[in-house]
Amino acid sequence: MMQTFYFQERSSLLKRLGTFNVTEVSQRDSSNNDILEEPVSITGLETFSLSYKVHWPLSIVLSRKALTNYQLIFRFLFHCKHVDRQLCGAWQTHQGVRALNTRGTAISRSSLLCRSMLKFINSLLHYLTFEVIEPNWHMMYTRLQSANSIDEVIQHHDLFLNKCLRECLLLLPELLKKVERLKSMCLQYAAATQWLISSSIVLHSPDEPKADSIKTKQLKSTTRNAAVTDSILKFEKDFDSELQSLGSILSSSSQAEPYLTHLAKWILGVKLEHNGL
Repeated sequence: MMQTFYFQERSSLLKRLGTFNVTEVSQRDSSNNDILEEPVSITGLETFSLSYKVHWPLSIVLSRKALTNYQLIFRFLFHCKHVDRQLCGAWQTHQGVRALNTRGTAISRSSLLCRSMLKFINSLLHYLTFEVIEPNWHMMYTRLQSANSIDEVIQHHDLFLNKCLRECLLLLPELLKKVERLKSMCLQYAAATQWLISSSIVLHSPDEPKADSIKTKQLKSTTRNAAVTDSILKFEKDFDSELQSLGSILSSSSQAEPYLTHLAKWILGVKLEHNGL
């Protein structure tokens, strides 16, 4: 019986972790439910989460609902760090070909796009950790010092979790969906980097016929470079479009949700830097 209960609870948690419809969004943001009707396709890495067995009396404060909220925050941060690691790998790949003659190839443009994507994910991580979680944690800690009852402790702790969930965008479906799309683009680009770079550099393979004329080699190189350039331009166009859309939503939402002003400034910085490049 206990095993069945655990399996059902675990399945329920994975279902929540695998969709944008996080805890109580339907109650708090019912007007946005149409955005979250269909679950996304997820991988094991994206559902990775840590659990904690809480004993009484700590379980009075750290309820199952509270633990689920912690898991949602952790999963979001963990996946952001995963995107960051993949982009760092892509950046290292770009740096590995700096010694080669890349003039006239699409590598330089790809490098700038990689830099902008890294700037985006690093700005998002900075906002989540240093402008949301850390200050809210210190605020909760200060309030707990003057708590006179367990009810006040629960109240301060629940307030901390609710603020973190909302300010981390987990209770703002429209914004969360935009961020997830940008993260997905970053992962797709990072996965394609090796092909983009190897296809845009003319390497003299032992299997390549020596009889090929210079004109033939140049034609092959131009064709490959054009295909790579088209791919990079598409990544760039889609990324810029989603970034622009996210910035607009943040700017309009910051009037009702003032804390979004900080993230809006970070996103604006990414846009200005990318456009300047």
